[in-house]
Amino acid sequence: PILGLMTDSGREVCPDFSAEFVVDSDIVAAFESNPVARAIFSTFHPLYRRVRIDTIQRNKANQEIFYSRLEKLIDASERGEMFGDWNDNGRLLDY
Repeated sequence: PILGLMTDSGREVCPDFSAEFVVDSDIVAAFESNPVARAIFSTFHPLYRRVRIDTIQRNKANQEIFYSRLEKLIDASERGEMFGDWNDNGRLLDY
């Protein structure tokens, strides 16, 4: 639902979330190697998934951070847990 809280100037600089989002092949491979984590992660809200994956992908140059964050995401997903600052007070339920 549209909350009517964003101004026109905010919309002008907002990223285009409808654009294709490409997931790094190492992330895809990690989820493919853990079918439980993959299945549970796929049930999470699309915006949560995109934010978590983007947070990992932007650190691809630093392999230690990249794989540490990827492992954390896989482990949490396998347990069915979302992490991070993800309390949207129900606003994205119908997104």
